[in-house]
Amino acid sequence: MNDKTLIAVWGSPSSGKTVTAVKLAQAFANRKQNVLLLCSDALCPSAATIAPKGSANHASLGELLSLPALSQDDILHYALPLDVSPHIALLGYKKGDNSFSYATYSRERAVDLLTLARHLADVVIVDCSSYLSADLLSVIALELADQVVRIHSCDLKSLMFFASYLPLLTDHRFRRSSVVPVLSKVKPEQDSNEYSQIFGGIDITLPHLVQIEQQVAAAQLLEDCSGKDAAAYLQGIHSLIHHLLPANQAAPPPKRTNSSGPSLSYFKNVLNRLLRTNRGDHS
Repeated sequence: MNDKTLIAVWGSPSSGKTVTAVKLAQAFANRKQNVLLLCSDALCPSAATIAPKGSANHASLGELLSLPALSQDDILHYALPLDVSPHIALLGYKKGDNSFSYATYSRERAVDLLTLARHLADVVIVDCSSYLSADLLSVIALELADQVVRIHSCDLKSLMFFASYLPLLTDHRFRRSSVVPVLSKVKPEQDSNEYSQIFGGIDITLPHLVQIEQQVAAAQLLEDCSGKDAAAYLQGIHSLIHHLLPANQAAPPPKRTNSSGPSLSYFKNVLNRLLRTNRGDHS
């Protein structure tokens, strides 16, 4: 893996992609690595929820992508430094932006942005949109990433989303990256083992944490998690970091024979069984 690491965080809607991306950025920053956090989703801009004070008066990622030409100086100008850490900068869409706010950009522009970004930071983390059909930058990030953190959650919505996107994940364009499957926001009463089997194996489990819910609600996601309840979550982030570090900094994660998970037919059979169970149909 290149020393200038590009990580794409992607998964089902409401699975905790942005939270995971921010907490990863903080963990890398704590290791004194410079991080560029790029929030690519124009359908639901998240910059204002991550850094509400700074992003209000800062330029949008949409403006950057719309420039006639793109340079490293442009990225530095548009990136928002975060007061909480000298090692993290943020690029994202502003509050009020939508997918029609700016001119359509090309595939080449998205490639240029990510290529230039890799020369500016030790780690580039792209918080991808779930719906790839609506976000070209997320697609390119998944194609170019060294590592993809794929986020799942223990609910039927995540299962059905994964079933819909499973054929796409087998496309040769997305086979360059190593995939780290993560089960997120797991509550004590949820059967994480069964969901892990359905998703073809899970490397990291991140437990549900009320403290993070409160941070999201108060737009204070950049605050540290602390206390006894946060220990398991922080350990999960620590383990995830070691999966993502270059080989010369940590032992590599075990290789997967099939990074896209189980076959589509197997997945549909399990999904249908769960749906029948939820309806109370045991026939």
